[in-house]
Amino acid sequence: MSLFEIKCPQCKATLFIDLATGKVVDHKSSDHQKADFNEFLKSREKGVAWDDKLNKVKNDQARRKAELEEKFKKAKEEGPVKPDEAMKSPFDWD
Repeated sequence: MSLFEIKCPQCKATLFIDLATGKVVDHKSSDHQKADFNEFLKSREKGVAWDDKLNKVKNDQARRKAELEEKFKKAKEEGPVKPDEAMKSPFDWD
């Protein structure tokens, strides 16, 4: 009996398939360690890197929102675009 071995890229398990029948003969799960919530909390107490990253993202988003609001306000003050100033179709660029 000839077996074909396939590893799952997601769960790292191994399937053994019989080439003659095409059926799964054996399955071997991976021996990975599951995450421990207490270890996560300990690592969280050690550093404030997560808080720094979160604050940086919040500040970046607030800055982007302010920039977009400023651009919108400026465009609103300038008024509507006149038809002759509007961007023409790329097919008319010849």
